[in-house]
Amino acid sequence: MNGPRLVAYVLAAIAVAILGVSLSWPGGSQGVPGPALVPRVLGAGLLVVALLIVRTPGHGAPAPVRNQVAVPIAMGLLAVYALLWHVVPYGVLTAVVLIAYLRTAGLSWRGALVAAVVMATALAVLFERGLGVRM
Repeated sequence: MNGPRLVAYVLAAIAVAILGVSLSWPGGSQGVPGPALVPRVLGAGLLVVALLIVRTPGHGAPAPVRNQVAVPIAMGLLAVYALLWHVVPYGVLTAVVLIAYLRTAGLSWRGALVAAVVMATALAVLFERGLGVRM
């Protein structure tokens, strides 16, 4: 099995897990999106990407790829985020995962901390005020 197909299978497994979990959530009513909207769109998008990669996998990346460690770390962070979703409060979990990801991407500790707090707060406000979804 080559690298792109392995990534496609991992993406497909994550997509199926997201779609499976969100099936029991309400989709919304009277034109107002429910809490299942974003996970379902994300799951469907990941599944489409996985299927496209399986259909035309291309070639693995050349050996001297810049930040080739960042991709597995990002996938691991997403897995940890999904596993701890019901255990750790939303704002704390989102901020910690964002800090780890931004540090992996090369930001300084201060820049990662500021960006993560701003993004976690913005997402919480968007979901709670904009979509009416309690986090």
